[in-house]
Amino acid sequence: MNRLFFVFMSFISISLFTVNVNATDVKENNTITLKLPPKALSQWYKPENKRQVWLHTMFRLRREMLAMRDYAELGQQKDLEKWSQKFIKDYQSIGEMIPQWQEHLYLEQINKLETAVKERAYTSIPVILKKIDKSCMHCHDDFQTIATLLYRSADFSQQKVQQKDKTLDYDESMEQLSDSINRINIAIKDSYFEKAENLILPLEQQLKQLSDGCNDCHSKDNVIMERIIGASQQLLPELSEQLKLEDKKQSGRKLGEFAVKVCARCHAVHRLSSDLKQQLQ
Repeated sequence: MNRLFFVFMSFISISLFTVNVNATDVKENNTITLKLPPKALSQWYKPENKRQVWLHTMFRLRREMLAMRDYAELGQQKDLEKWSQKFIKDYQSIGEMIPQWQEHLYLEQINKLETAVKERAYTSIPVILKKIDKSCMHCHDDFQTIATLLYRSADFSQQKVQQKDKTLDYDESMEQLSDSINRINIAIKDSYFEKAENLILPLEQQLKQLSDGCNDCHSKDNVIMERIIGASQQLLPELSEQLKLEDKKQSGRKLGEFAVKVCARCHAVHRLSSDLKQQLQ
């Protein structure tokens, strides 16, 4: 669990420092200043939009720039013209989608690109593309990480976990699961093996109730569900067998394996990014 935690925290730390954070200020004032993207950006991401329009536009731009560089090097005019037309259209659409960013687009370089393609000035095209790429990097440095947190990380604030006699919000459900696992751990440490075994069934039920909510996003992703929630279907019976043998050491290890493969795997993907998202909203 600790290894997964530190790997994810390293990713978050590196990402945050790509957003124009002054390390000296962080050290002296214990604060971090982040730039938030325009509100208009959210309409081009799910769930406000049916498609991930912004992401697909960015993916196309990257692909189009690569195609132009390659075809310019090969001198393949027809293919170069085709991809340059796609690129110019997608690049100009940025200002249409986010009017606040219109003034930051390198439209003069776009005109030079169009001319270079038309005049078959193949050697100048990579130079022009490199200059245009700077406008992409300026935006990415300021907003890419924050946009990922805001629009591409899970939001559990409105998620509910339905149980037989009550409805829990996600924080309450996580606390309940933590208590259940810790009660099993305490019982193992104190050699109350039968008590620990009796606590497994309620834990399984809590996980089943939690997984019903996971299907909202992962209904088509059986691999993820099987890798995380499904791991409990193997590990908890194995834990039960160790408890029947009253093997404190092996029971503790199996419970620890469960905590890493079920709890920590999900936390590594969702927990910290979700918490940071709530802080930014």
